[in-house]
Amino acid sequence: MSKAPLRIDGVYELGHALHVLDGEVHGFSRSDIARVERFWTFGDLHTSSAGFVLRLLDGRRAYLDFQHWHAFEQDEDFRIDVELLNDETTLPTFASPEQPLGGWSTETSHLDKIFARKRE
Repeated sequence: MSKAPLRIDGVYELGHALHVLDGEVHGFSRSDIARVERFWTFGDLHTSSAGFVLRLLDGRRAYLDFQHWHAFEQDEDFRIDVELLNDETTLPTFASPEQPLGGWSTETSHLDKIFARKRE
């Protein structure tokens, strides 16, 4: 009997985002995150991007947007933006109805393991 393949989508992007997430700047820190509700990822040869709807331990919800430019023979560049969401059903607004690129995924158990290990 074979095991299900290990899911890694979003792990790279979430790891980078958590590394620079700052409570004073963004309104919450890594230790305030309870779980990932949904996410999307997209990548090509030059960029990686992702978005994560997060449930915080205090009940708030936030959207964490990650953009990474892969630089060959240059310094890499990435940024994160945070938006606090108003209610239980609100999702971030995108400029195009075709976004988010790659579509939303609600299969987040592999990402939630990051936060479960942190609390053990």
